[in-house]
Amino acid sequence: MKFNLFLKNTHLDMLEDLSERYGVNNSEELIKKCIKTALKLNDNDLIFDEVREQCISCFSSEPHFDLEIDDIDYNNLKKIFKDYDFNTYDTEEEEVSKTIRCIINFFDEEQDLILN
Repeated sequence: MKFNLFLKNTHLDMLEDLSERYGVNNSEELIKKCIKTALKLNDNDLIFDEVREQCISCFSSEPHFDLEIDDIDYNNLKKIFKDYDFNTYDTEEEEVSKTIRCIINFFDEEQDLILN
């Protein structure tokens, strides 16, 4: 599944920091690694709990690049969005992007949990 990923500048900064730590120069590959790790953790509350993800400025996110991920992962991210009480977005791409922004936030704080 290929879609337009909506990020905020703060997430771009986080990705840059994570890229330096893990030696991954490609943001798309780093995001895929974060998604795979988040889904393998199998503890969505750890990442998406409302205490962690009360977001007031995610609507300021903009499309930054196309991301291609497995259909199964894309569908899992859609399901996660629906399972948590996030704000309403206009498009499915924005909803999936919200879950990815949450994942990026989580791994910015919990960098040691990213799988190599």
